[in-house]
Amino acid sequence: MEIVLIVDDEPTVLNLCRRMLEVGGYQVLTAGGAYEALELLESTAQPIDLALLDVVMPRMNGLELANRLQQAKPGIRVLLMSGFGPTEVARVAGRDQPYRIMWKPFKTESLLRMIENVLAGSPDVASGSRC
Repeated sequence: MEIVLIVDDEPTVLNLCRRMLEVGGYQVLTAGGAYEALELLESTAQPIDLALLDVVMPRMNGLELANRLQQAKPGIRVLLMSGFGPTEVARVAGRDQPYRIMWKPFKTESLLRMIENVLAGSPDVASGSRC
């Protein structure tokens, strides 16, 4: 069973994503912010397969967190999510950010499909979807 770490500063979104992933059969860890996620990463012996990260968060954005997670645990897969449009995401994360993005709001099926593709390393997946 793959383990997914969800990081979002909005408790409602965090809990909704957790339930979506649990329905899909994933084991889920959650963090309400970047520093909480880094502490969780240090304190858990469980190998985290994928991190689902909100792009716009206080103190450290999702792209910065993704880079820190990959330095600490090379090979961890990353999927970003955002309720902001591509212009705002590009302002925060940069135009050349290397991660796929899910645009909020999304349906359970779309999220599960994207996570499966990211975990499989599928190169032909679009860079995100809005549902």
